[in-house]
Amino acid sequence: MSKELIKLIQSINQTNSNTEIEKGVTLSDGLAQRDVLKIKHNIYSELAKAATVTHDRYSKSEVRFISTIKVAEIQKTADKLAKEHRELDSMIQEVNWKTELIS
Repeated sequence: MSKELIKLIQSINQTNSNTEIEKGVTLSDGLAQRDVLKIKHNIYSELAKAATVTHDRYSKSEVRFISTIKVAEIQKTADKLAKEHRELDSMIQEVNWKTELIS
């Protein structure tokens, strides 16, 4: 079984390295770009979430919290990264459906 698994993984890697999702961009490159976009999106989303001030004030004398970063800009960047991730993921899925595994 392990020999079969090794052969399958090698075939997948070879296919990904030889298949282009667009001119000059291999499937392997696209997968790496997709992973980085996902990581960056998560970072920006978590930053926006953490920077959003949601402290309930019960009186005007209580300390008011103010965000030190522009949450709207951070969220806009997170949304842009999410869109790029979705578009790239769709391209990858389309190519995967159309590509035969190299054996």
